[in-house]
Amino acid sequence: MEKTMRKELEELGVDVDKGIKAHMGNEAMFLRILKIVISDEKFDELFEKTDSTDAAPIFELSHSLKGTVGNVGLSEIDRLITEICETTRRDSLEEVEWKIVTIKKMREQILNVIG
Repeated sequence: MEKTMRKELEELGVDVDKGIKAHMGNEAMFLRILKIVISDEKFDELFEKTDSTDAAPIFELSHSLKGTVGNVGLSEIDRLITEICETTRRDSLEEVEWKIVTIKKMREQILNVIG
């Protein structure tokens, strides 16, 4: 992996070392799996719920994503998803909208970096 890509990913909250280690030290495999995970349609479904007044579907989507994002080193997205999950589990939507918007921006930037 080129230094520029690594730096950009790290600036976007990706724990590159953790991601590579989780994929047996194979950078190419890490990048391939990262692209699959960050392209998951569940993100798009979550983004469609930005203005929702119902916490239940947001909880379901965030809970589903939470299980995979941390395993590929998406540390900052994992932190936000975990917070969304905890908030919506209590049937609250407090601060959820801006977190979803932030995740959407981060996802777009990560996709631009990894192509």
